[in-house]
Amino acid sequence: MTALAKISVDPYVVTRTAIGALRFVDAGTGRTITDGLSVIARVRGKAISATPSHRGVYLFHQLPGLSEVSYWDGVTKIALAPYEFNIEVRDSSRRYFPTTFKTSFPDWPEATPICPEVTTLGMKVPLYSAPWRYRLADFALIRGTLLVKPSNQPAAWAMLRVFREAEPPATATLMVEGVAGPDGEFMLMFPWPNEYLQSLNGPKGPRWIFSIKALYDLPDPHIPQDELPDGEKLLPELCSILKQKPAKLLAASNSSAELPAQEMIPGQTLFLKTSEIPPPLTPEQNILYLETT
Repeated sequence: MTALAKISVDPYVVTRTAIGALRFVDAGTGRTITDGLSVIARVRGKAISATPSHRGVYLFHQLPGLSEVSYWDGVTKIALAPYEFNIEVRDSSRRYFPTTFKTSFPDWPEATPICPEVTTLGMKVPLYSAPWRYRLADFALIRGTLLVKPSNQPAAWAMLRVFREAEPPATATLMVEGVAGPDGEFMLMFPWPNEYLQSLNGPKGPRWIFSIKALYDLPDPHIPQDELPDGEKLLPELCSILKQKPAKLLAASNSSAELPAQEMIPGQTLFLKTSEIPPPLTPEQNILYLETT
């Protein structure tokens, strides 16, 4: 979140500045999400909704402890109240998983990092596609259900990242990242690499080789239940998800061999799964095992 000083050229006109600005992006496409989001800041029992601008930026007004700052003249030093806000984000169209994170304004008007552990995040908040989202035209699709070995529990909110296999691992291009839902089900949707677009309309064409990596460290995906609306019990915490540690995706359930590079055919959904799944699970369930390291 950030605040931008705005001073009127007319000394008799008071100009008020919105305190707090957030931009949300589709983690699969990198595009700004401009519609369908509900963004709420909660602090000390109050819930303040953000107002979307025509450019897709969500702005807050009258945040507790910061009202005086919204009239800042750009010169006078103002002591800020040390409030920390719980930001909740939900998609009314159900395209993305809901999320939450905490932020404050200790160095206003400088930008405050959303997740200090993830310096590349900046002021853009990624939202991750839910498995039931409609497929976008000419987009690649990867699906599966992620379970933790040996407990068979869903790897809820594990992070999955897809890289170009043709490049050196240390410098491989990140194509998309996504998360598994509470039941372990995931869907990664992203644009096909440009060099493969010409093959989408034909039955045959070049295959795309890629590698997929996982992060999982039993994240703390919730905020206090008494701070959530009635009926909600769980909301994934963004920073906790992003700072998870590397985990291993397994090629077979009876070994520790890592899932090898995968091959995609343009226009077809790829289902990721571990081989030799033990009963009562079946291969048709597209189970992908994860092992913590």
